[in-house]
Formats: sequence, C-alpha cells, structure tokens
Amino acid sequence: MSKPGWGKRGRDEPFYEGVRRAQWWELGVLDPGDQLIVETVLEAMAWCQLIIFRYGESDRVVAPFVLGASFDWNLLLRGYQLEGASRSGKGPGWRVFQVGRMGLTDNHQDFFDPEEFVFNEIYPWTYYVLAML
Repeated sequence: MSKPGWGKRGRDEPFYEGVRRAQWWELGVLDPGDQLIVETVLEAMAWCQLIIFRYGESDRVVAPFVLGASFDWNLLLRGYQLEGASRSGKGPGWRVFQVGRMGLTDNHQDFFDPEEFVFNEIYPWTYYVLAML
C-alpha cells in the first residue's frame, strides 16, 4: 500500500483505517540523545508548549503535534514551524523533522493553543504514532 493507513473497500472507494498507536516497547532501546529529545517533546506536548531546537544550520521554534515513527521506525516529529529558516526557504508552516537530526532541544517556555492551527491527522510519513495532540 503506498499510503499506510489507507485501504480500499471496493473498486475505487478508499477508506482511512485510523492512527496506528505504537507502544514504547516497539521502539527498542533509544540512544540517550534521542531519549532526551523524546522526553522534552512529550513534556512540551503535555503542556502545549513550543519547543526550540537546532535543525541543520538554524534554530527552529515549533508547536509539536505528533511524535511518531516512519514504517522503518525512524522517529519523526510533526509540528507547525513558527520561526527559523528551512532548507526549502518556506516561511511558517507544517513540517516533519527527524528526531535523530534535532539538536539542543528545549522547551521554549511559551504556550500555544492547538485549536488555532488547522491540523490534519492523516499524514502518510508518520506510520506509527506515540503521542498526538
């Protein structure tokens, strides 16, 4: 299936199976750096706080919405980037970040209201979901 989570009822009638909730034990053992990032992101999501982290050559300020993994268990963060440069040159918007490439992650100490964002749960790259707002 090209888009995980999607199937077909009949000939051309797609349907969405829903979010695949992952269990922590499925992740295996995380290296200490990734474990610290995951804990920081989960704490920020619990309080609806923005996070700031180094990604590539710039710092990013992001409202975290989904912490999950790709089909091959590559940890991913999906969020709305509010500040910071991106490789694509685009301004604020929805992005997917590889947790293994995130550095110097910390809570930004500012809060956000998830209802101010138009969030679509359906996203093909996040195959397993560990936490979602």
